[in-house]
Amino acid sequence: MRLKEQLALLIELQKTESTAGTITSRKKELPALIAELEAKFKEHQAGVETVREQLEELRKSRRDKDNQLRLGQETLKRARERLLDVKTNKEYQSVLKEIETLEAKNSKMEDHIISLLDELDLLEKAVKIKEEELQAQNRRYEEEKAAMTEELSALVGELEVCARKSGEIKKRISADILRKYEQIKNAARGVAVVSCWKEICSGCHMSIPPQLYNELQKSVALVTCPNCSRIIYWENKK
Repeated sequence: MRLKEQLALLIELQKTESTAGTITSRKKELPALIAELEAKFKEHQAGVETVREQLEELRKSRRDKDNQLRLGQETLKRARERLLDVKTNKEYQSVLKEIETLEAKNSKMEDHIISLLDELDLLEKAVKIKEEELQAQNRRYEEEKAAMTEELSALVGELEVCARKSGEIKKRISADILRKYEQIKNAARGVAVVSCWKEICSGCHMSIPPQLYNELQKSVALVTCPNCSRIIYWENKK
């Protein structure tokens, strides 16, 4: 097989392996993105659960205050009933003072309950809004997670296609040229073949000698960049 055809195969191999590299990077990235997405959703869930717990505590406090007020009212009722049975003025004054104290205590408790009801109303509205937001976030989370999971599955298939294609191309490249390609690829961070235009190597962006550039355009020999040692080929970008 002529050198020009071998070079064309090397270029195709490089493109296929570069594509595989990009797919591999994305494949490694996706699980972390899915985990990050899940962590953010769980954080939102925890925030809503905290507000729900606050609401339940407030409801419990309201029930406790209602019970205290009920007991206070019963005590006040009994005190008023005792007032009808007192025999002396001293006892009358004592029960009257007790009634005043109970009335003040009950009044204070009623004010507290009214304040709690206002807090409850605001918190219940806040919880409702947060729950609606959480439902919307849950839908987005499930959609994005499904899309990423689907993409991850597709990438596995794409990698298999690239691997098969690379294997088929390598079979058509001579052993010595393929060996040189692999050596350069391992030394040049995965990129062994790059284009050259107007005496500039696209791999290192350095100039190559004019004589070498003229030789490159003839495609009669495998040429490497004198600066980065990558295999270079002439690409007409007119």
